[in-house]
Amino acid sequence: MIDESYLHLISGLAFFAGSVVLTYFSIKSRGMIRQLAIIFLVFTVVHSLYHVTSYFDQELLSEGLLEPLSVIILIFFGFSYLIIKSKQEVKSLE
Repeated sequence: MIDESYLHLISGLAFFAGSVVLTYFSIKSRGMIRQLAIIFLVFTVVHSLYHVTSYFDQELLSEGLLEPLSVIILIFFGFSYLIIKSKQEVKSLE
């Protein structure tokens, strides 16, 4: 059976690979979608750092700083999406 620490390493590498794709997407996109892509990119990088530091047993850094920070960034992404979506709906009504 795979140890939990190895799952953190695999998850960290998977999030980092996803951030490479998001980096390319944020460079190529324009407008409001670019802002969302950059916010989500920051989330994926921070969350991958959380998993990698958990793998190396840095609990204070991983669970004390990076995990709450990634949650805050993800909530900020959700609010940003709602704001952008409501602005688009207002424009479509006009």
